[in-house]
Amino acid sequence: MTQDCTAIGISSQTTRNLRRQFATQLFIERTRLLYQGSLLPTVFMLLNGLLCAWLLWSPARYLLVSVWLVWLLALVASRVIQVAAFEAAPAQRQASPSWWRMFLGGSAFSGLTLACAAIALVPVDNFVQQAWVFGLLGMAALSASVAYAVSLPAFLSFALPCLLPPIAFLFYFEAGHQRGWGWLGLILLGALMVVAWQVNRLIDRSLLRRFHNQALSEDLQRVYAQKALEEQERLASTVFEACNEGIVILTADFVLLAVNQAYCQMTGYSRAELIAQALLELPCSSDAQRYNQSMEHALNQHGHWQGELVEARRNGELYPQWLQLTGVRDSDGNLSNVVGFFTDLSARRASEERLRYLAHYDELSGLANRALFRLRLHEAGQRVRLNGRSLALLHIDLDRFKLLNESLGHELADQLLKKIAKRIANAVPEADTVARLSGDEFAVLFDGYSNLSSLVRVTTRLLDKLRVPQRLDGHEVVISASVGISLLSDAAFDANALISQADMAKQHAKHLGGDNFQFYTESLRASTLERLQLENHLRKAVDEGQLLVYYQPKLCLQSGRLHAAEALVRWQHPQWGMVPPSEFIGLAEETGLIAPMGEFVLRQACWQACEWRREGLQIRVSVNLSVYQLRQGKLVSLVRQVLEETGLAPEMLELELTESQLLDSVEHIISTFQQLHALGVKLAIDDFGTGYSSLSYLKRFPVDYVKIDQAFIRGLHEGNQDAAITRAIIAMAKSLDLKVVAEGVETQAQLDFLKAQGCDEAQGYLISRPVDALTFKGLLDGSMRPWVNG
Repeated sequence: MTQDCTAIGISSQTTRNLRRQFATQLFIERTRLLYQGSLLPTVFMLLNGLLCAWLLWSPARYLLVSVWLVWLLALVASRVIQVAAFEAAPAQRQASPSWWRMFLGGSAFSGLTLACAAIALVPVDNFVQQAWVFGLLGMAALSASVAYAVSLPAFLSFALPCLLPPIAFLFYFEAGHQRGWGWLGLILLGALMVVAWQVNRLIDRSLLRRFHNQALSEDLQRVYAQKALEEQERLASTVFEACNEGIVILTADFVLLAVNQAYCQMTGYSRAELIAQALLELPCSSDAQRYNQSMEHALNQHGHWQGELVEARRNGELYPQWLQLTGVRDSDGNLSNVVGFFTDLSARRASEERLRYLAHYDELSGLANRALFRLRLHEAGQRVRLNGRSLALLHIDLDRFKLLNESLGHELADQLLKKIAKRIANAVPEADTVARLSGDEFAVLFDGYSNLSSLVRVTTRLLDKLRVPQRLDGHEVVISASVGISLLSDAAFDANALISQADMAKQHAKHLGGDNFQFYTESLRASTLERLQLENHLRKAVDEGQLLVYYQPKLCLQSGRLHAAEALVRWQHPQWGMVPPSEFIGLAEETGLIAPMGEFVLRQACWQACEWRREGLQIRVSVNLSVYQLRQGKLVSLVRQVLEETGLAPEMLELELTESQLLDSVEHIISTFQQLHALGVKLAIDDFGTGYSSLSYLKRFPVDYVKIDQAFIRGLHEGNQDAAITRAIIAMAKSLDLKVVAEGVETQAQLDFLKAQGCDEAQGYLISRPVDALTFKGLLDGSMRPWVNG
């Protein structure tokens, strides 16, 4: 017990000493805490005051309650403004005693406001209202007293004006339960004083402990400052040695005092060979000797010198070096030391050379890139203007390279491009520039070709060399190219026009099947413009609904009735009239317009089949597919959506794909056909017999029909080869449980032969040309008799 008391005594003495030491800081911190903590009890007092006013609101008290509310609001507003002003004041102004006095005054007025409410507003004869009002005022007094307990004077300035007047009044006015409320007020005041004393004591200790810790921290910082200085010196030494740049410390006379390891590695000399030597007399500083006077002058006048030198290492290797010298002056301002920073620029120069190379040359092939090609073309054009030389441009595009890229992979495709670039460069040694413009496009520029026959000879030689098979990782690859040639022989040079013309000629060569070259001509330009115009009109036709769907009937040879139709797209142009399909179908496939056209035909055909069904006619409609639609990967979902929207039974829809298209992404097409077959849609192979598909592929396709190409039907005569092929196709289809459709039937003899061989369906001009839906219905109405006898 004695030990505890002694400890308490020592603690109290320490606390008093600390309090005296930190008196000013305690005063400032208490003031700050009072202002920070006063907002919440102020708001709470306002809310309780408003609730009290609502409870006491009656005609007899209108004036009194209103005056008290106005006073309360003004008091709360002034406290909020006071807190905001304190927060906005700088730290020096917050230490002024005026803030403390203003706070005590505001606390006293707040307490008196609550006291006035308890004395003047509480009714004498209503115990419930008394309980509510005294309870709310007591809560407000309690919250404010706890917040103001940071400082006992602040607490007393609020608690005494708040509680003593009401307590005295309640004891003096003895009616009813007033004396009981007075005793309750005394108890509350005593409890608040105990709580405030305890809170103040805890906050006081906490603040003293914090100030003590801050003082201790400052002492520790001073202790650690010396250690930090020593650590900085050690760190500077470490950085000196670890720096990638060479660093040397010299006297004012350029005598070496210290060098780091990077400088030794840069020059090839050891530290022992360099220390105490004159820097400018060393073999590794021979170029710096030329700048001796300028270095001394710059250091004395400006304190630094820098420049690029070409120095030699110990083994004799020359290298570019950047030297930066900085002077160090003593207390008298005289140059005492020089610090030198040496940077080896070899890697940077190599990188710059690499960047300059890549700016003009293709990294993969080593040929000129598009930027250098443009520069060479511009220079050649200038020469055309000056001396009238002729200019020829070959634009080379590899055929089907995208397919090879996807099949071989990007790595092997890049190897192939390297070999092709080398072949092109070797095939045209007389060319001025050979460039790679993009992935599989190259350009060859001839500045001053002799005649057209020489260009033909060079281009033919180029195509022949490209066509030679080459081995690539176990694969034998044969590459062909399409070449467009544009010529310039007058002074009206336009580089963009020359490139555009060569590209136009190249596109024409590719359109003709590739593996050939074409010269640009005005007729080709006119044809290209006409094709561009047709493409624009076709896009407008798709958007504006100029497309129509015609239907070519299919005849069932067993029943002799029309029971199916092939949906075919037609274009009714507002000025040109009916545009033949041969003029726009191929263009639609090239431009991707075949996808929206195909979707239009599919929707229209399914809708029309539903219309015929509602009229009592069961007509199966067939729609042609394109590989472009299959590649998009949305065909199955599109067909499912159209069937759901139109309500057409899946077995009443047939989708056709030509046999030659089956070779494009076989596995993907098989997967798509399987999904379509699972929907219940009928599938057919069109133009059967003209492609090169294997029978092993054919049996994997879940098809229902094969359509014999009209080329075999057209030459159909008993005993000839077409008849034999037709019999074989029908027999093969029957063995695979497939139905056979013959297209292009134009004579009765052809129809009789097909029926005799067991062909299932036929279509052609003998039966009907493609007609619109209304005409097709008329054919159905007149087709109730068999088309053939028997």
